[in-house]
Amino acid sequence: MTEGDSQPRGEQIKSVATAFRILEAVRKRDRVGVTELADALDLPKSTVHHYLSTLAADNYLIREDGTYRLGLGLFTLGAQARTQERIYHVAKPNVDRLADATGEQARLVVERDGRGITLYQAAGDNVDDPPTYAGTVEDLHCTAAGKAFLAELPEDQLDALLADNPLPRRTANTITDPGELRESLAEIRERGVAFDDEERDEGVRCVASAISDRSGELLGAISVSGPADRLTDERFRSEIPSRLRNVVGVVEFNTTYSEWSDAL
Repeated sequence: MTEGDSQPRGEQIKSVATAFRILEAVRKRDRVGVTELADALDLPKSTVHHYLSTLAADNYLIREDGTYRLGLGLFTLGAQARTQERIYHVAKPNVDRLADATGEQARLVVERDGRGITLYQAAGDNVDDPPTYAGTVEDLHCTAAGKAFLAELPEDQLDALLADNPLPRRTANTITDPGELRESLAEIRERGVAFDDEERDEGVRCVASAISDRSGELLGAISVSGPADRLTDERFRSEIPSRLRNVVGVVEFNTTYSEWSDAL
C-alpha cells in the first residue's frame, strides 16, 4: 500500500489531529451542527465550537443557518495536490475517451491508507447525475477499483490489510468473508479485470483494471460504472472489459514513456 512520511502516532500534535477529525466528520455528513458533531466525536461542545470557528475563519468550513459544511479552502489544497500526481496527467485524457466511448462514468482511482480515492472522473452521454465526485473515498473490498488494487498486493501486505480492516456489508452482494475475497482476488489476477456486481451500491455495476509502471509499482486503477440495466451481461463481462484493458495498456505505455522522457 502507499506509504508516506507521516510521523508515528505518538508524535502527532493532538490539536492538529482533532482538527482533521472534525473535518473528516463534516465531510461524511455534508453539513452538521455543533451538538451533533460534539456527540459524534465525544468532545465538549465548547471545544468543537472553537475548532469550527477557527476553520471557518480560514474558509476551510462555511457556516450556514447554524450548520457547517466544507469550504473551498480545502478544494484549493486538493486541486493542487492532484496536479502533483503524475498518473493524473497521464491517465486523464484516456479516462475522458473511455467515458465518451462507453457513454458511462469512467474514473481514475488511487489507493491511500487502505482506501480508494477518486482522483478524476468523466461522465459519458448516458450519465445525468454522477453518483461520485473527485475526492470520493471508498472501501476497497466492495468496489471494482479497490479489488483491482488488492489483487496486485503481495501476500504479506494483503494479510496485514485484511487483519487491520473489517469488510463491512454494503449490499446483499458485498463480499464480507476474507476467504471468499481471496478467491475473488485470485480470479482478478488471472483475468486482469475486477468486477463490482452491485457490491457497493444496489443497481450499480462497475469494471476496473489496475495500472502499474514498468517496475511493477501500483499507480492506480481505471473503472467504468453504470446502472445494471444498461451494463447488461454482454457489456459488463465482455465489451467494457475489452475497452478497459486497451485503455489501461495505453496509460501504462505512456507512463513508461514519460519516465524515459524525464530521465533524458
